[in-house]
Amino acid sequence: MKLNKDELITLLNTQVKDYMAGDDFSGVVKGTVQQMIDDLQNDVEHPFSKQQTRHIIEDTATFRIDGGVVHTEKGSVINLNNKSNPWIKCSEEVSKWAVDFAVYLKSGIVSKFLSESIDDEGGYLVPEEFRNMMIMYDSEDTLVWGRSTVWPMNGEKIQFPKLNQNPDVEDNGFDHFAGVSFGWVEEGGEKPETEPTFGMVEMIVHELAGYTEITNTLLDDSVINLVNYLTRLFRAAWYWYTDKSFIQGTGGKQPLGIINDPGVLSVFRQTSSTIVFDDCLNMESRMPAVFDNGSVWFITKQGRTAIRGQKVSGSSDELVLQEMYGDHTKGYDMTILGKPAYLADGKIPALGSTGDLILGTWSWYYIGFRQDFSMDSSRHFKFRNNRTALRCSGRLDGQAAIPQAFVVLDAATS
Repeated sequence: MKLNKDELITLLNTQVKDYMAGDDFSGVVKGTVQQMIDDLQNDVEHPFSKQQTRHIIEDTATFRIDGGVVHTEKGSVINLNNKSNPWIKCSEEVSKWAVDFAVYLKSGIVSKFLSESIDDEGGYLVPEEFRNMMIMYDSEDTLVWGRSTVWPMNGEKIQFPKLNQNPDVEDNGFDHFAGVSFGWVEEGGEKPETEPTFGMVEMIVHELAGYTEITNTLLDDSVINLVNYLTRLFRAAWYWYTDKSFIQGTGGKQPLGIINDPGVLSVFRQTSSTIVFDDCLNMESRMPAVFDNGSVWFITKQGRTAIRGQKVSGSSDELVLQEMYGDHTKGYDMTILGKPAYLADGKIPALGSTGDLILGTWSWYYIGFRQDFSMDSSRHFKFRNNRTALRCSGRLDGQAAIPQAFVVLDAATS
């Protein structure tokens, strides 16, 4: 509540009279300090003498009372025996406060100095500052969405015919052409029959949804637009969780992540619970050459620490992990064996688990996108409880169209 000029003057006069009511104000202050020192020394083995106590009271750094005259630490001198005109000398701080306070009485303008003063000396006149913003940090950008192939869906299901290729050169069934083969024949000889085999990639949409309630009072009185804020927050969370599901999803009622896809290639790690250079080398070697272009690494920060400083060989100074700093406000670039690497904490498993290091060409991961994130609100559903219901959802599916475009580091050792 802001006081008008007359009310303010009355309040200040009353406070001054209360402080100056006693004839021996100096004695009151000294007596109070004396009692405080005595109380504090009850359990002291060697307490101050009376002479030491008197010296402390009269020469304290905060103020000194000498014959009814108060000398403050800031430099003010006040005659307590002259109630009508007690100020002998004003400190620089008090002088500035008085000038600013006079300006306030005339114009209503509150200076920065006055607003930061002690509450009962002007602070109560100034409302506390409040910023209508929410303190929060943004999560990392999505990893899979921008690198995958997204297919809009008009229904609940989408199918893609697929040539049954096998790009894994370490498998006995290695075949780029899905069964197409030729034979050498003599002139006029019978030509061998050949035909490719086909399969089908099918995606069925699944819904990722969330729900919350807010009291109408909070919704109406909040200086922050809560609906807009929660829409932004929930949308960011929705994309973060879908991104994670493309890596760790179990399939069925959710996307099939590459870690749980049985067709994805994997290699055993060399040392339990960590990542070493040979793991990176074996994964890069396991990746079919046709998928080298565009392949990237996903790694955790702990994994990065594990391989930081490791060299490609004992006779080489070349590091497995290369880090290039440019503009520090925008982060830095990182490569492992020359291929781009990205931190994926929270989206891939912890160090030592299957999938703590992934090498993949994500353009071969397909996302069937039926419905983008949306958020709806209703005051009617919880009308009797004076609450607004908020519901958010989106529908999609995802799986690797060619699983062999991904290599995962297994938790087991060879």
